[in-house]
Amino acid sequence: MSNGDLEGLSERERACLAHLEEAKRLGVNFSRYCREKQLSFHQWTWIKRALVRKGVVDGRRRTERSNGGGFLAVRIAPAATMTTTMAALVCRIHHPSGWTIECASYPEVSWISALLSGAAA
Repeated sequence: MSNGDLEGLSERERACLAHLEEAKRLGVNFSRYCREKQLSFHQWTWIKRALVRKGVVDGRRRTERSNGGGFLAVRIAPAATMTTTMAALVCRIHHPSGWTIECASYPEVSWISALLSGAAA
């Protein structure tokens, strides 16, 4: 980024850019960098979003260990090892954060869509 581009940024945006570059230099993600430096991650994330909107920095970057999407691994258990509770399940939705929803029948498409978009209440 040129010095001319930096002049259009606020002092906080320039500070955020410096923090982002330092985190990259150290090889840690931004949340870990903020924890280690005792910075407010949420505050700096808002400033980072402004930098993304202005095109100063790229948006979300995937870590090296992330496969970037694609197919998920599926485990199939033999029917003999399934419990009666599991045998009655038709659909199980497991989120990476740890919550699980189990359904005895397939949910309505509109409900799944609302759940995935965050609109379900």
